[in-house]
Amino acid sequence: MCLAAMLAFVLAACGGSKGGITSPDDFPGHNIAVKIATTASDSIDEMIEGGAKKIEVSRYEKVTQCFDDLALDRVDAVYVDSVVSAYYTAGSDKYNRVWLSDATEPMGVCLAKSAGPLAAAVEAALDTMYFDGTMAGIATKNFGEDFTAGLRDVKEAPVIPTDFTTMAPGKLIIGCDVGYPPMEYKADNGVDFVGFDIDVAARVAELLGLEAEYVNTAWDGIFTGLENGRYDAIVSAVSITPERQEKYILTRPYVANALCIVTKAAE
Repeated sequence: MCLAAMLAFVLAACGGSKGGITSPDDFPGHNIAVKIATTASDSIDEMIEGGAKKIEVSRYEKVTQCFDDLALDRVDAVYVDSVVSAYYTAGSDKYNRVWLSDATEPMGVCLAKSAGPLAAAVEAALDTMYFDGTMAGIATKNFGEDFTAGLRDVKEAPVIPTDFTTMAPGKLIIGCDVGYPPMEYKADNGVDFVGFDIDVAARVAELLGLEAEYVNTAWDGIFTGLENGRYDAIVSAVSITPERQEKYILTRPYVANALCIVTKAAE
């Protein structure tokens, strides 16, 4: 989805803002929830280092904990990815998205620098999903809208390379931080993994002739796990940043995203 369309959707969904927070400029004097080791966490740290005062920051291992405490009025807002905010605000009278950054943070699949051939195959598989419409279908299923539109213009069926290897024969082992709906989370049965990234990874593996296997890993250790060879790739809402591109292979974007602020709706 292009940024203009995303912004229009957000503004249309917004109602009153509890606590008077309408942008990051309003963070001083408030308690803001973020998930640890994310771009939202880094962003709020940059604000504080830049001189913003009296911002109380509550940091959580899981984004679900951010929203649990927002519902209980323990925090005043959640600073989070727009793709996640959609899960909590679409059709809801409980939460409002009140601000969307004009700086996009698209997401990609993350692989080790040594995994060039596998990265090329994954890239071709993602292109195939754009070409055949699979990606749009997965996005609509999980988001209720298409956060993948316009990111790739694939006019011909890609040829997927076969000269790659994986850690285990016949498998594509995926690192993911389950607990980040609608990207990756547990189904109602408390066992199965579901979500946008889970569906994407399963389809990528299928196109590569492999079976997807998921390794649930806490976000603050997920990149270390890739470096230590615990999995072939991270498919887990990885924002593409210059710092990450220096250390890892990041595919071209497969989902659009931007930081946003969610507050509890005024009662």
